[in-house]
Amino acid sequence: MTIVMRGGQIGGGDSPQDNVPTQPPRNNPVPSPNVLPESDGSGDQDEGVDLPEGQEPDFPVAELARLDEMINRPRWVVPVLPKGELEVLLDAAINLSKLGLDTRSEACQRFYRDGLTISFTKILTDEAVSGWKFEIHRCIMKNCEHLVQLCVLKLNQDCLPLLELLAMVLNPNSKFHTFNGTRPSESVPTGSQLPDEEIFARPSDLRTPKGWLVDLINKFGNLGGFTLLLERFQSDNAISVPVIAALIRPFGMCHDLLTVHTIEKYFMPIVEIVPTFLDNLTDEELKKEAKNETKNDALSGIVKALKCLAAKVPNQETTVKNLETFRLKMILRLLQISSFNGKMNALNEVNKVIASVSYYTHRHANPEEEDWLTAERVAEWIKENKVLQIVLRDSLHQPQYVEKLEKILRFVIKEKSLTLEDLDDIWAAQSGKHEAIVKNVHDLLAKLAWDFTPEQLDHLFECFQTSWTNASKKQREKLLELIRRLAEDDKDGVMAHKVLNLLWSLAHSNDVPTDIMDQALTAHVKILDYSCSQDRDSQKTHWLDRCVEELKIDSWVLPALKQIREICNLYSEAPPNFNHAQRSPHMFYRHEVINRLQQHHSLVILVADNLTAYMKKAHVLAKEHPDLDPNSVSPDSRFSHVQQVQERLNFLRFLLKDGQLWLCAPQAKQIWSCLAENAVYVTDREACFKWFSKLMGEEPDLDPEINRNFFEENVLQLDPCLLTESGIRCFDRFFKAVNSKEGKLIAKRRAFLMNDLELLGLDYLWRVVLCANEDVANRAIELLKETYTNLGPRLQTSQMEIHEDFVQSCMDRLRAAFDTITVIEGDKDSVNRVRQETTRMVRILKVLREYVGQCDGDYGEERSILPMARAHRGKQLSLTIRFSNQGRSFDDTEVWTHMNDTLGAVRRQILTRVKANNVNMKVDLFVNGELLDPADDKKLVSQLPLRDKMIISAKLCQIGTNMPSSPDSSSDSSTGSPQHPFDGPNVEAENCLPGVLMSQQQGYAQFLFQLADLGCNLNIPALRDEAHAVLKLMPPDTHTYEKLKTICLENSKMGEKSSSPSLESIFYATSSSEVLYTLEVVYTLLMPAHNPMSEEAQSFQYNFVRSGGVPVTLGMLTKNNFLSNADVPTKRAAYLIVLKICKLLLTTVGKCIVQVETEAISSRSSPGSLSPSSPNSVLTGKIAVLQQALTHIPNPNSEFMLRNVSARLAQLLHDQVM
Repeated sequence: MTIVMRGGQIGGGDSPQDNVPTQPPRNNPVPSPNVLPESDGSGDQDEGVDLPEGQEPDFPVAELARLDEMINRPRWVVPVLPKGELEVLLDAAINLSKLGLDTRSEACQRFYRDGLTISFTKILTDEAVSGWKFEIHRCIMKNCEHLVQLCVLKLNQDCLPLLELLAMVLNPNSKFHTFNGTRPSESVPTGSQLPDEEIFARPSDLRTPKGWLVDLINKFGNLGGFTLLLERFQSDNAISVPVIAALIRPFGMCHDLLTVHTIEKYFMPIVEIVPTFLDNLTDEELKKEAKNETKNDALSGIVKALKCLAAKVPNQETTVKNLETFRLKMILRLLQISSFNGKMNALNEVNKVIASVSYYTHRHANPEEEDWLTAERVAEWIKENKVLQIVLRDSLHQPQYVEKLEKILRFVIKEKSLTLEDLDDIWAAQSGKHEAIVKNVHDLLAKLAWDFTPEQLDHLFECFQTSWTNASKKQREKLLELIRRLAEDDKDGVMAHKVLNLLWSLAHSNDVPTDIMDQALTAHVKILDYSCSQDRDSQKTHWLDRCVEELKIDSWVLPALKQIREICNLYSEAPPNFNHAQRSPHMFYRHEVINRLQQHHSLVILVADNLTAYMKKAHVLAKEHPDLDPNSVSPDSRFSHVQQVQERLNFLRFLLKDGQLWLCAPQAKQIWSCLAENAVYVTDREACFKWFSKLMGEEPDLDPEINRNFFEENVLQLDPCLLTESGIRCFDRFFKAVNSKEGKLIAKRRAFLMNDLELLGLDYLWRVVLCANEDVANRAIELLKETYTNLGPRLQTSQMEIHEDFVQSCMDRLRAAFDTITVIEGDKDSVNRVRQETTRMVRILKVLREYVGQCDGDYGEERSILPMARAHRGKQLSLTIRFSNQGRSFDDTEVWTHMNDTLGAVRRQILTRVKANNVNMKVDLFVNGELLDPADDKKLVSQLPLRDKMIISAKLCQIGTNMPSSPDSSSDSSTGSPQHPFDGPNVEAENCLPGVLMSQQQGYAQFLFQLADLGCNLNIPALRDEAHAVLKLMPPDTHTYEKLKTICLENSKMGEKSSSPSLESIFYATSSSEVLYTLEVVYTLLMPAHNPMSEEAQSFQYNFVRSGGVPVTLGMLTKNNFLSNADVPTKRAAYLIVLKICKLLLTTVGKCIVQVETEAISSRSSPGSLSPSSPNSVLTGKIAVLQQALTHIPNPNSEFMLRNVSARLAQLLHDQVM
């Protein structure tokens, strides 16, 4: 920021010498490089020069370019010295203006618009003005005189940029004139007595005469400026409002320095001309002027300038008053035209008037000094001319428009002239309008409402209620938002009180949709929450009591309950270590508020009674409308039946939980009775079950002292058929809670241990198993199994007796049902009863199966007495074991196993193969990088992700060391890990398992055959399958097992002389289930899971073949009377076993034939005489085919064990025959 002068640079930097530019000299004939011929204003230069049409006159464009570059630098420079670029350009412009050629020069016009304007703006108004030396200011003054000369020359051409610069030059408050305010005038020297007629301006204050400004004004007058100004207004040439403003504005600013004579001669005629001109403008012309107006204060500026000028002349009070009146008249006209810009400008004018009267009201202490236009007169003008009504007609969707309206309204409110009719007009302006208008008007009212009188506020609320009746849903939402906002930040509580009452009233309207009612109540709570009132706690208490009153009169129950809960939730919960003695006297916690309600109103009893009363009404309604859907809203209510019940229950739970209250016996029984026992709909009972389940959670809300009584007198009295899944969950929680309190169950982590066989509710649990629907019964079976398989310390020693009693209990129940069916089976009228009994039998069998399976699963050791399902050898697998490098070289080891083997057995086999006999050694196995958990050692291979020919990674490690064998391996003490691989099975403990105990009782298996056959006969697959499933879980029945071994042994030894039944007879028994079971036992004896090559297995294999096993087995495949009465699933299972047996026997027979025939041929021929023509060559065909087939059948890869067994058995049979 710099002013350029030759020999020294002055600018707006930190020091006057900043930014010294270097300029090359120009080739001019004059000594100074910057000097151009200076105009002296005499007009003798080129006066007669006429330029051809279209030719542009000369203009110093080089100087213009340099000026533009200098003033547009970041640290600008303005060359103000004599013959500097600015003065040169001004002189050139003056010369062209005198010739009337400046308008034909594009460079000159650009100079007016840019270079000239920017230069004078900087040198007159910049903060750097105060840092320049006196000679610089003298240079600036000289440039200002040149500018005044140029403005006078262009005065009659309405050049707005120059008129704006003239206003800047004559502005007494500019930085330049303020800094030089004490300079004396040269045109009016101090002490001179020049008459007003000879001068145009004189200093008005001796202390700050502003002499340079006086000189500029006088220069303007001496150049004929005032004469030209008056002539412009008196001429017939068209003039616009912006031009009028630009012409008058400079002199309105410096009116204090103008002489009275100057004003009277030149401006008083203008004061008369301008209002007349503006008043004669048509609406269209005024609209156009308003639309084209670039500034918003033109009209205000014109009147203000004229008023300042007229006020300087004595006895012109009437003129000033007329000007003010005229100003208001023009503003009103602008307001009434439809143009948005016009309205905005008019609003700006109104606000300027308001600001001026407000300012003067505070400024003047003496009423005689006040202007004629006062705040009272402006307020009266607004009212008489219905300014508010005009403004409210349109444009309310524009936020800036409403913002200006707000200032007017605040003024009217302040002057106490806002009427109730005005309020009606404001409210009507948004009614039914676009949401943008609604939002703007609502925002406006929310801001203004705090300044309303009580009467106005009441009237506004009446408007709200009137609109509420006919408003749409969306309009009501907007209205609620406005109402809520009115109460925010209310310190005194007056507004909040009114709004709360209004919202309460609106929420009670019968025609209001439920969601709108909810919004009203939500707003109600928010106001209570945000209330800044000193008595906000008593305010909340008041509304809590109002809600309780609604509950008592049973008219508005659910909203009242919701509101109580929401208001209570405004209070925080007490901290865990809450101490009443330490509580602040002004601090209330939620449970204290709820306790107060309980003490004063017995709220729990009140809600329970209300629920009972409602259910009685619901019973009546259901009888009148039997097709009524409980989920649909009833015609005379806002809520469905389900909501009516659920909301009351939810509220009760809230009171109990957050209020730290116990539900007492009378209310618990009352709720159970009306919802569970006397339910109107299924949903009532379901809600009741779920509610009581939550009550009996980890932190129960039901009084523990009444648990047993309630359980026995209410829960156990409910018909089991009515239980749902929620119902059995409810029973489960009561069952465990009551028995735990009685010491019959012991809580341990997430499980309960049974410590007493006489459990409360056990008989009812059996009734649920037998009578409830399928899903509920399954959950009851699970609970029964969970209870009996988790024994406490006191019952651990009686485990075997408990197993026997439980199994016998199941068998007794099965026998009773079986006998019932046997009696009524033939009765056609008893079909449903038969179905019912068979269903019960299926469930009892499922209980037995789940119980036996769980006990087997909990048994943590290796089994030697295997269940039937895994007692035979399964499909063979070959696994390749690959050890990681542990400093000890191991070749890949191939391990043979089968589907019914366990993972623990595979581990033992691996340790044996690698000769790891150290008792502290264990092997970790990995499949695809995943550790096979030692806890799964009891699982069968078929239950693991193992496949034939799979490669398994292995790692040996020490038991008990802290070094893990792999990142994922578990320690030796993992839950469920087996005992050491070299320890034998615990047969004594195994004999205590329920499945083993059942296999040792002859009658159990036989009875299960009967049940399975009954299922086949009655075509009830579930009964058949459950009976088979229980048999599969039991080890082979001891009686059947020994019977088969005895028959085969005696028939093998005695042949036809044996007194034992024939082998064939046992496979053609009348019971198809028994035949299937016998076949399974036979295959288990032939191919036991543990070791089919054992002596015991070999003995039975031999005796079975010798007792006619081969023809008997083949007969089963060929005869029609085998299982002729069995159903298809039983036949399918039996034939599968027969085929497995046939595979072993036929392979054995084939090997025998090959061996016998080979030896027979060999014995008939002498050694060394074999030739292609010998008898051996003739027989080789049949033997070779068979022998060749036996090399591939059975599959050598997958039937390795079967081939070994058959080869050994064939050899044994051959040796016995030979």
